Amino acid sequence: MSDATIWVLLPVYNGAHYLAPMLDSLLAQTHREWTLLCRDDGSTDGSPAILSRYAEQHPGKVLIEPEPVGNIGVKASFSHLMSRALVKTENAQHAVYFALADQDDLWLPHKLEKLLHTMRDIEQSHEPATPVLIHSDLRVVDQDGAEMAPSFVAYQGLKAERRGFGAQLISNTLTGCTALMNRPLLSLSSPVHPESIMHDWWISLLASAFGQRHFVAEALIDYRQHANNTIGAKAWRAGKSGYRKRTGLLRFPQALYHFLRVCVLVFRSEHNTIFQANARQAKAFAEQFGQRLSARDRLYLWLTRGLSLPFPPLQRLLFRVLRHA
Repeated sequence: MSDATIWVLLPVYNGAHYLAPMLDSLLAQTHREWTLLCRDDGSTDGSPAILSRYAEQHPGKVLIEPEPVGNIGVKASFSHLMSRALVKTENAQHAVYFALADQDDLWLPHKLEKLLHTMRDIEQSHEPATPVLIHSDLRVVDQDGAEMAPSFVAYQGLKAERRGFGAQLISNTLTGCTALMNRPLLSLSSPVHPESIMHDWWISLLASAFGQRHFVAEALIDYRQHANNTIGAKAWRAGKSGYRKRTGLLRFPQALYHFLRVCVLVFRSEHNTIFQANARQAKAFAEQFGQRLSARDRLYLWLTRGLSLPFPPLQRLLFRVLRHA
């Protein structure tokens, strides 16, 4: 594995409280051939000083990308680093891969080694230009590092096996800080479209549409939950109505109740907000990549754009069709 370098991309914003432990966990990786490319997004705390200290202590390993425009947000920061990493590695004489990182997590020592080994296995089975995404599970911990859940995927109720393009249009199963990409995927993903919901969702869509993706069912990161998480983890709970188990006259009232409840929920602002965002992202994807997609995937994009129509029965139908795509 020594002939492969991994570029780790890390945007930072007011992360001084947890940043040093995160950087130390990167320094402790068993795969030693890596370069950290980071960018401060206009922090007002001690983050820039911490980055500068690590850059001075580890010259050539920790690189700080100068950025005079100030705060541009996490999505644009990742997009900027992705584009810069492509430029900086365009003349590399050996294999280069790219990992995304968040400022407040802790990486298990074998994270990069495990993902890289899996990446090489997948690449050997496909053409060299195939975009490949490898990602993993995470352990959910609180702000002090105490375990909240051994598996983020189980905690969130995610279905990692649903990696089809249609399913990814409505539910992103990639947690960006676990991602390892090869150069074809990073090239395809950069720059991240402004209408994408988040940088990792955009990458997930491209990997599902045009490449290969593999989920490592092992927690390789301690995913820290605290008051300032950009997204964070929320516990998933199965529905309690149990109407599917009922039969005869009892089933219809329960099903009707469930249907009406969904209609009400869809009209709530948070549901319409995400449906609108799904539709805008699908529109952007169609405009940029539509001509390269199969007829089936173009249909999925069209169905996703239909989620913007404020008609709950139709939205529910489209959501269920796409979820199982």
